[in-house]
Amino acid sequence: MREIRVLPVQYRVYDQTGKLKRIIDKKRESEVTEQEWLGGVTCFVINESNEVLIEKRVNKGLTPGKLDLCSGHIDGEETETQAMIRELREELGIEFDEAINVMKITQKPLPLKFESSGKYKNFFISFYCLKRSNSNITFQTDEIEKIVWLPLNEVFELIKSGRTKFPKDSNYDLIFEKIIDICKDKEQER
Repeated sequence: MREIRVLPVQYRVYDQTGKLKRIIDKKRESEVTEQEWLGGVTCFVINESNEVLIEKRVNKGLTPGKLDLCSGHIDGEETETQAMIRELREELGIEFDEAINVMKITQKPLPLKFESSGKYKNFFISFYCLKRSNSNITFQTDEIEKIVWLPLNEVFELIKSGRTKFPKDSNYDLIFEKIIDICKDKEQER
């Protein structure tokens, strides 16, 4: 019988222009400098009442204890959408047949600098939205301490004011407008 070898998760490391510099094993993420960038994804998961799922991160890893949307790194050769579908499944238990309905809402990734345990990490983040017909979630307890569903405007204010992991000095207005439009379109479908 042949032995199955599992390859370590790898991340692509970019310069500030988005040019690939190198590929590293996930375990070496701490070696990424403040002049280097990683790829990431994040998703507004919205329930039938137009509330957004907010996660409180566990007190370890990247952005410990902070409020977040469903987010994660882009692993290896994944596309942005493949990474988002994987994160929805891993973090929230959303099955593939539903997760494939995720909508990308940014044409180009947003360059964002996240503070984590006194250090800064640069990410090119692609934003997504998943409008669901229910609020049922089975979240991953080793990454997420708890979840809450909050009204759209309250979540927008949390993000704009810097009370989530997202930096407050960024402009999220176009993203918020697209989320509102998606919610309006889904309301009209009913």
